[in-house]
Amino acid sequence: MAKLLNRNSILAFTLIETLITLSICCGILLIGSFQLRRYQQRMIFDSTVKEVSTTIEQASRFSVITGESILVIFSPQEHYLKILGGHCDKLVKIDKGIHISNLDKFTFCNNGSSRPRTIEITGFGFTKKMKYQMQWGRVTEQ
Repeated sequence: MAKLLNRNSILAFTLIETLITLSICCGILLIGSFQLRRYQQRMIFDSTVKEVSTTIEQASRFSVITGESILVIFSPQEHYLKILGGHCDKLVKIDKGIHISNLDKFTFCNNGSSRPRTIEITGFGFTKKMKYQMQWGRVTEQ
């Protein structure tokens, strides 16, 4: 009987206290993993916006340098952006979670100008609009 009394007098966490502590730790880790995933999606989205902007600027510059018309095409089925013409054939792959609107058959004249248009990039719950102006292929944010 003395052994039983000594055994119960040892201080330690109970099973319920341990379960509560573990559930709090798991909750904190779960919140952190959701935030990490959202951060990764934001990084992919921002990178794609920069790639699209750079590709459009390059197409405008190629048309000025070569003196030929350049065509920029976005394929929503195969998720790529392509520059055609002026001895240039560039392909930029786009993440499948991102959609680009108003970028079909975007043509640059031989002097680097085109009609103004607003390109909208959406994906992962983010949206970005870029207004393309005819001044040397510069893209401005809205």
